[in-house]
Amino acid sequence: MFVVLFRWKLNEEHLQSFKEGWSEIIHYNIDKCAALGSRLHKASDGTWISYSQWPSKEHWLRSKESEPMVAEARQKMRKAILWQDEPLLMAPQLDHFVSTSLEAGSSII
Repeated sequence: MFVVLFRWKLNEEHLQSFKEGWSEIIHYNIDKCAALGSRLHKASDGTWISYSQWPSKEHWLRSKESEPMVAEARQKMRKAILWQDEPLLMAPQLDHFVSTSLEAGSSII
């Protein structure tokens, strides 16, 4: 397994557009690029963080070849991005994750 972590500061006025574009890209990656899924989080410092799982680093790198297919979705995201960090690439060493899904619209923070 391979994991990619993204971090952004977003313009809240365009948050819905960002979420729509992010979701479109994630669903494309799951359907066409073998991605294992992703979660979008709002951190306590106000930044937004996405955690994506892939079968391998090679799968993630190959997904970059599909950029033209998700260009409109990527543009929806760009409207909201004030800044972003470089992706953090991670190889899990131990895994004790229990998968659950939050109810639509629920928020802990």
